[in-house]
Amino acid sequence: MNLPQRLAAWLDVRPAEVRTVTLSFLGAFLVMAFLVLARSLREALYLSAFDVKTLPYITGTFAVLSIPTVGVFAGTLTRYSPKKVLVVLSAVLAAGLMALWALAAFRPVTSGVTNAAIVAFYLWTALGTLLLTSGFWVVTSELFAVRGAKRLFGLIGAGGTAGAMVMGSLLIWLTRQFTPAGLQFWLVGLLFLYFAVLRFLPKLEVVTTSGQEKYSIAQSAKAAWTSPHLRTIGMIIFVVGIATALLDYQFKALAQATLDTPERMTSFFGAFYGWTGAIALLIQLAVVARLLRWAGVGWTLAVLPVVLLLGSVGLLILPSLAFVTAIRGADATLRKSLYRSALEVLYVPVPSMLRRKTKTFIDSVLDSLGEGIGAAMIFLMVTLLGVSFRYLSLLIIAFSIALLYLSRRMGVQYLRTVTEQLQLTHSDPQAAAAAASLDRRDLLSGTFTRLDIRALVDESGTLAPGGPGTISREDIESEVLADTLMERLRSNDIATVARALEDTLEWSEEYFPEILRSLARDPLFDRAVVAFMTAGDEAVPYLGKMLADDGTDFVIRRRIPRVLGRMGGAEADDALLDALTANRFEVRYRAAIALVRRRRRGLPKTERNDEELVWQAIRVEVSRGRPVWEMQKLLDEAPEDDALVSKRVGVRGELSLEHTFRLMSLVMEPEAVRAAFHGIILDDERLKSFSLEYLEQVLPPYVRKNLWPFIGDISEYQREKSLRSIDEVVSDLMITGATLFSDAPDREALKQILEEQEEQED
Repeated sequence: MNLPQRLAAWLDVRPAEVRTVTLSFLGAFLVMAFLVLARSLREALYLSAFDVKTLPYITGTFAVLSIPTVGVFAGTLTRYSPKKVLVVLSAVLAAGLMALWALAAFRPVTSGVTNAAIVAFYLWTALGTLLLTSGFWVVTSELFAVRGAKRLFGLIGAGGTAGAMVMGSLLIWLTRQFTPAGLQFWLVGLLFLYFAVLRFLPKLEVVTTSGQEKYSIAQSAKAAWTSPHLRTIGMIIFVVGIATALLDYQFKALAQATLDTPERMTSFFGAFYGWTGAIALLIQLAVVARLLRWAGVGWTLAVLPVVLLLGSVGLLILPSLAFVTAIRGADATLRKSLYRSALEVLYVPVPSMLRRKTKTFIDSVLDSLGEGIGAAMIFLMVTLLGVSFRYLSLLIIAFSIALLYLSRRMGVQYLRTVTEQLQLTHSDPQAAAAAASLDRRDLLSGTFTRLDIRALVDESGTLAPGGPGTISREDIESEVLADTLMERLRSNDIATVARALEDTLEWSEEYFPEILRSLARDPLFDRAVVAFMTAGDEAVPYLGKMLADDGTDFVIRRRIPRVLGRMGGAEADDALLDALTANRFEVRYRAAIALVRRRRRGLPKTERNDEELVWQAIRVEVSRGRPVWEMQKLLDEAPEDDALVSKRVGVRGELSLEHTFRLMSLVMEPEAVRAAFHGIILDDERLKSFSLEYLEQVLPPYVRKNLWPFIGDISEYQREKSLRSIDEVVSDLMITGATLFSDAPDREALKQILEEQEEQED
């Protein structure tokens, strides 16, 4: 493995993602480099020509112009591909910069550059970077499904952090080598490179709205507010904007009070922004993806308010430059890394058209509004009321608590949104068509009605003339009746037993063993089921006992769950729950089917904690090694009202996977589990991504960790850790009855087969 491959493995970038991730990383690098250079240049030019007291006017003008600009941009994104919109935006920005240069707008201030040109450059670059940054993440959100976003957005964001750091470091050299007009060519060059990156990105196949439809900023705001998911995101951004504005003021106030010369302040701020950028880069590369996977989006978002809360309490007690620098540094670092990456992941499950319509509004307008409210609070408390800036920490503490609440709320809402999108994507016509390709019915979506005995017998073909294993009327009429019902039930003649099973509705316990024997004979199975159902609750203890007995004839034992799934009270439910831990896979498999049938029909449930029993069964299933999963088979075809996997997947381990998901449907939302199951087995990357994200959110850690090697989405390192030794696998195969190998020589033969298979796969 060469160095690039080792790096990709460490960053958990899959081979098919390398090109897209590399281009996205470069895109983030170029966008942030453009932002830093443009911001530095426009502020330098503006402050060289105007008094600093006029800065609020230009800032206010930008805020006013940004509102209609965001509305137009959002509308454009809904009518055209975001990638094309960004390509055009890059070209327009570059053309505008070149036009300003051609008009000799940028020459040294001492040569008489016009104030209008400087203002135009300020507003042009400020609005351009706003749209460029937001548009970049809109495109990136559509390049990756939600699972890829959680793994890779931290890495892609690191590209932006690296771009800002590199450009910040180059600025001293650039300003010595180039005039403002020359730096303008650097801006155009960055836009040209970004244009090239966009051209090489994969094509986005998304539906757009009609060109006749128009959007305004008010419609974007309404769309964001009516979506609970987006509304919560907007509230988080708004509150973070306020809290950061308050903390930043405390930071700068203490710096001004402590550092007595401009040189010391310049050196201090330069070191501060350099170190925070470097730490943010490290966090994005090494921590973000792992924390998102381990803790989830909600807890990742909660890290920032926890730091603000604890830091503000400390700052209230001990206001010092060192302490406020640490808090402000943590805030800047986390906002660039954990907070930003988690926030961008939150947009991924949002429907594409809604995301395009609202994202720029939420990211820009609400963030600016939050900072504005924070500034107003500072003006009211510090300037008008004369309160010490130290007590701004009380407000930060309050907003931090609000952020903790919103983070938890966002975690719940994120799961709800993922579940909704999973089910919506599953109901998409293409996914529905793929699901409908099965020849047999899907148990997880089946509807169980009252048992129609006559229809059941007719459907089974036991009375139909012709076919194999059937009984004709002539055979039944020509049989020689035995003297007693018991003797007739014990007859080796199928017709005799069939007639005996139909001749009475009074069955006592003494007949149960003979009726049980009939379950093993296909032509008699349905009649035996009817006989047990006629016997009612009296037959349940006997059937439960036979089901639990390893010595019961396996052909009969595996069919008992089908009987208990249609009859009896809580005792039948208990017997099936106990069967979920049977050694033989087929017994467990059919017991799960019977339990689902009972739940759908509303039959009485056990008085025990059935959810815990089912979870325990799930934990046992997922703890088995891959060879066991792949070798677990049924003696014959699955029941006619089931077979969730075999016709669709055609790979080893399908029955084990089906059984595990069926168990999940007993303790989780059945429709969501069904959609997740189809997402795992269908060839639809977006549906699979939602399926894995849903399962990661709802499954207990132990189940999730052990299930993942079977359903994918793990790194090679994780896959290697999940492998079990050959000896463990052989023992498990023996215990579960998944193989017919039994004695020592056969164990060695099986071990050799598994080792050879492992070598071939490697």
